Amino acid sequence: MEVAIAEQAVHVRDSKDVTRPSFAVGREGWGQFVQFAAER
Repeated sequence: MEVAIAEQAVHVRDSKDVTRPSFAVGREGWGQFVQFAAER
């Protein structure tokens, strides 16, 4: 997985399967996801 942090969004893509589209989430949503994943 590759992650690029921009001013207003975080862009994510699968670096092993580049045929799949990338997606972007808001910085707040990304922070919530990271917090959730860290707690697991």
